[in-house]
Amino acid sequence: MFDWSIEMDKEGMTVPYDPISDDVRSNRGFVDTRGRPGAASKIMEGRQSSAMKGLLVRVARVGSPIFSVGCDVGFKHVNEGRRKYYYTAGGYVQIMHSNYADRLPQDYARYGEAVANMLEDRANRNDWRLNFVLTPVQFNLDNFCEMTGSLWIWFHSFGDSKRLAVDSRETCIVELGNCLLDVRNLAYLVEE
Repeated sequence: MFDWSIEMDKEGMTVPYDPISDDVRSNRGFVDTRGRPGAASKIMEGRQSSAMKGLLVRVARVGSPIFSVGCDVGFKHVNEGRRKYYYTAGGYVQIMHSNYADRLPQDYARYGEAVANMLEDRANRNDWRLNFVLTPVQFNLDNFCEMTGSLWIWFHSFGDSKRLAVDSRETCIVELGNCLLDVRNLAYLVEE
């Protein structure tokens, strides 16, 4: 099963940001990895997920059209008796276009829809749920201090064992990275 949704975040966030810890995540704070794949390879979440490490390194390369402003991975036991699966592994990656100043929410919406459509073809027998969140960002780097946008992608993979759920999550992250960096999808981030 493959399911996805897209929504607009009404609150937004600021980049850079300090460590964040709440009921959903335990983030260690923003690290600017643009053009620094070595730094991206040391992000803590990459130690928990080789697929996430690979994605972070790919989008940190010099010349990458997108970059990450945050990520997380995790696992939990699902206690819903009517669900087919009882384990979920998931997380998120939040990306921005390298030419972030002029990107509008509708650019990220078109991009997210294209990524979701391509990812659906790659899901095969995996049970993946994705939520694409168009997130306003107060971006305070590069002598830029204005609101712009980002795409926060939450993903959940389900399985009837922890191993199957985690393996499915790793496949999801790899395929998500492939779809995010596919030039056909990236074209949606360029102004029409």
